[in-house]
Amino acid sequence: MLCLLHSPVLLTAQTGMVASTDTALQKATGIFYSAVNDNAVLYNGTEYVMYDQRIKGTPYFLDGQQTADIAYNGTLYNNVPLIYELVNNNIVIREFGQGVFINLINQKVQYFTFFNHTFLHLVPDSTDKVITNDFYDRIYNGTVKVFVKRQKIVFEEPNTFEKSFVEKDHYFIYKNNNYYAVNDYGAVIDVFKDKKKDLVKYLRQNNIKYKKGPEYAIAKMAEYYDTLTH
Repeated sequence: MLCLLHSPVLLTAQTGMVASTDTALQKATGIFYSAVNDNAVLYNGTEYVMYDQRIKGTPYFLDGQQTADIAYNGTLYNNVPLIYELVNNNIVIREFGQGVFINLINQKVQYFTFFNHTFLHLVPDSTDKVITNDFYDRIYNGTVKVFVKRQKIVFEEPNTFEKSFVEKDHYFIYKNNNYYAVNDYGAVIDVFKDKKKDLVKYLRQNNIKYKKGPEYAIAKMAEYYDTLTH
């Protein structure tokens, strides 16, 4: 059973077990702006270079910066001004007291929470071919769980050569200790096929249209499936 805790953790995909850090580190909470200095462990990444402003749109999750809670290298830091850049999967902070933006080291990030979203660092084992070692937005957290891999690409219009950021999201369901990629309605129904008739009826009665909002529909289907089976 996958245990997802709001503490510095590293998730193992196949078994669903959480490899906890040392107990003392789990309880360590860094108050970001109190007594931080130039040697703080949080500032050990590389400098982040902003994109050309002529590219339309934004490369960031929900358009920019907000304070976040982030579990980094076994310590939980609160109220950190953070940007999540989705093109190259960069977690970016501003160096304390400076104008320099820093890429955190992804492998040291256990999770981060901002904009009311929780991104977990999922780590598959050698037998798991569905997910990769990456950050996933957990949008439903029940017995069944739903994750979104958020990504953006730079698209160049072939006629005008204008560039823009385009979002490409990928959806995953965690059920019975397995991950399933579900990027269309049929794949979602297949995961929940033992309750297919109930789910189809539920969507119709609640006027939930998969094509109009896949993310919302998948989360509601998972939630309702949990009520039917637990």
